[in-house]
Parts: sequence; C-alpha cells; structure tokens
Amino acid sequence: MRITYQGIIGCFSSMVCEKYFPNDVHRSCLSFSDAINAVCNDEADVAVIPVENSTAGRVAEVYGILPEANLSIIGEAFLPIHHCLMMPTKFVKGIPPQNLTEEELLEWKKTPLTDIEISKFANHIIEVRSHPQGLLQCNKFLEKELPNARKKEWWDTAGSARDLAREMTPNVAVIAPKGAERYNMTILKENIEDLKNNTTRFLFLRKTALNPEELSNKPLITTLLFRTMHKAGALVEALQIFKKYNINMTKLETYMTGTYHSEPVFYVDVAMNQFDEKGRAILSELKEKTLECQILGTYETSDMRSRELGFLPVEE
Repeated sequence: MRITYQGIIGCFSSMVCEKYFPNDVHRSCLSFSDAINAVCNDEADVAVIPVENSTAGRVAEVYGILPEANLSIIGEAFLPIHHCLMMPTKFVKGIPPQNLTEEELLEWKKTPLTDIEISKFANHIIEVRSHPQGLLQCNKFLEKELPNARKKEWWDTAGSARDLAREMTPNVAVIAPKGAERYNMTILKENIEDLKNNTTRFLFLRKTALNPEELSNKPLITTLLFRTMHKAGALVEALQIFKKYNINMTKLETYMTGTYHSEPVFYVDVAMNQFDEKGRAILSELKEKTLECQILGTYETSDMRSRELGFLPVEE
C-alpha cells in the first residue's frame, strides 16, 4: 500500500508508519492537508495522522480537516513521544579529526557531551524551533532551562532539525525526535517532554470504511460527528441515547462552525459497533435528535489504551 504522513523521515509520524506499515511505501508530505488529500485524490491508500496528545491536547488543524475530507477511520495507534534538544554537530563538536575511518567517525559523532559542554551551549541558545506540538509538549522545560530563548514554530519536528542543519545558523536549537540525529545533529539533552507518559494518538484514514467482515471480536470504537440545535438541552438529549443503551464514551469534543460560529458540532468516540442491532438503533435515534450526524468510522481499539497514558480504555 501507499502510506502518507506529514513530516519527513525521523519524525514521529514516520515512526508510526514504520511500525504499523513496515512493508508498504511511505510518502512524506509538507502538511496534514497534503497527506489527507493524497488519499482523497487516489495518490495514496492510507494517511497516518496525529489527532491528540496526552500533554498538549488535540491537534486543532486536523479536527478542522476531518469533517470535510470524507475519509473513514480504519484504525488507531498510540506512540510514546520523547523529545530531544539538539543542535547542528558542526557548532557543537566542531570539525571531526582528519583520517578517521567510517567506524571511528561514527564513534566520534556518538561520543556524549559532558555536562559542562551541554551547559555552555545551552547558555548561548537564542532560539528554539519545532512543530507547535513539540513546543507545547516541552513548554515547562523551555521555561525553566531556556527562559530567554524565543520559540519559533516550524512545519515539522524532524524537519526543523534537517532545515537547521542545512541552514547552519549558530545559537539555534531544535526540539525533535532522536531519529533526527541523522541530519548531522547532536543531542544536547534527551527526554525533555514535560510529562513522563507523553503519548500521541494517531488515526489511519482511507477512502472506504471497514465493513463488518473486516472487524474482529476486539473492542470497537465508532467515531461520530453530530450537530445540534443551539438551544438548552439539545446536547443532553443526544447523549441520553448513549446512556439508554449503556454505551461508554471515551471522548467528547465540541467546536463551533458556521459563519458566525452559531452551529455547535460534537466529536465523540463511543464503544459501539455501528453494524450490529444496538448500533443501528442508536444511530437511528441519534439522527432524530440532531440536525446532522456523520459517521467517521468503526474500528478496533488499540491495546495501548490506558488511563496512565491519558486515553480511556473502552471497557473497564
């Protein structure tokens, strides 16, 4: 299959592709829209997209794209996120000694910095670049360790490392995955994320929804978008349907749409199968209580769901 993701090799999305689609063709894209549109335009089969992080919350841009994309969710994955503070090797370690073999050069690059060296370089950092999510997930570290460094949003975590290595600007650092070392970068400090269990949830999107035969006996999630009247009790009436059928909800998000932000839209993940008798009954009643109801997909839950990671299990 052809798999698209936002970012470049070494970013977190590419790590998910390598883990869950190891034998497929991976294509990097500049933006989330590019990765999703490639599937919409039949240039790819599946898009791997991050939707929320246990530290920084939802990826707002993606939530704006999903309703309009008309793609279906066919799976989810969770990836522990560990960030590194890094700078171009040239500015940290200088030029390598001459006449080194390839093995010696690799060993030279991997030689860890001393605490004194790290402190020296950190004191001269005037700017830190990363994807907005990277900056958010390391905000406490930046405030404590680099309070005078300005934060600059970049299009990608690993991309910020590659671009800086090409640009070769001194006194600038990036926040990126460890895999971004490949772009001639040296890590000053690892695991700088604010929370220990920092985790990102990814969705797999394709043009066609999973059919009942493709679903196993594992716990399932159905993701829905529904729109209600802007009046007292409209949301309660809709949610009472899930209570009536004893359906657990693992996520409820709200945002306003319309020219004047007058139409409340609700994004929910519920522990149900849209194809069984109960699921069909719930959807029928939900459509009666809402102005519009859109099914984004029914798919298997990840085994990694847990309260410790910040993502509720479907069944407890």
